[in-house]
Amino acid sequence: MNHFHECFDKHSFQELNTIDLSILSRAISFYTTRYQNPNPIFFDVGTNAGSFVNALQQVGITSNIHCFEPHPVISVKTKETYPYVNMNHHCLGNMNGMIDIYIPKWSVGLSSIVNRPVFSTLNQEIDVLNIKCETIDTYCERNHIEEIGFIKIDIEGAEKTVLEGATRMLYQNKIQCGIFEVGQTLTDAQTSEQEIISFLKQYKYVVDTNFDQANYLFYLS
Repeated sequence: MNHFHECFDKHSFQELNTIDLSILSRAISFYTTRYQNPNPIFFDVGTNAGSFVNALQQVGITSNIHCFEPHPVISVKTKETYPYVNMNHHCLGNMNGMIDIYIPKWSVGLSSIVNRPVFSTLNQEIDVLNIKCETIDTYCERNHIEEIGFIKIDIEGAEKTVLEGATRMLYQNKIQCGIFEVGQTLTDAQTSEQEIISFLKQYKYVVDTNFDQANYLFYLS
């Protein structure tokens, strides 16, 4: 038996919908000020309850938003709340195929394709869901997306895999700007902030490590 329908028993949808809202709003402000893109495309990788979509909506952006959230209940609720988004019920990563994702019963924000040590300390059931995984390069080719204006990546340690799946888009500098989570989650995934920084720098991106303690911003130099 899975526990997906109990996902709001500890934290309401409204609570989850405002996580990191001020940080995400700052990132969007940076992007819209730096890039005068008349019709940008936004990627929200690890949508959860849509706090990034919430931040976009607050500045009047309600189109060209591609969300990626495999949780079968939260993704549906988020789509109901923001019907204009393109909701994808699968993961983005560095391969095309099927992959397991670990989903805590209540602490859904910790869901990850990385079997993190913290799961054993939560005192709650962990469901394992086998889902589709796709690279950004494949997704963009399949959906005829030529450029991503801004990408938010918050997938509890697997951030580097998403970027590894976007080598064509990064090489062609077709991703203008983005934000990714840093911290213990990367250590759990046996990678680091420095590895991601080095990876992005080879494609001529600048990484702002002072943007936020838990999130780094990157953009074209």
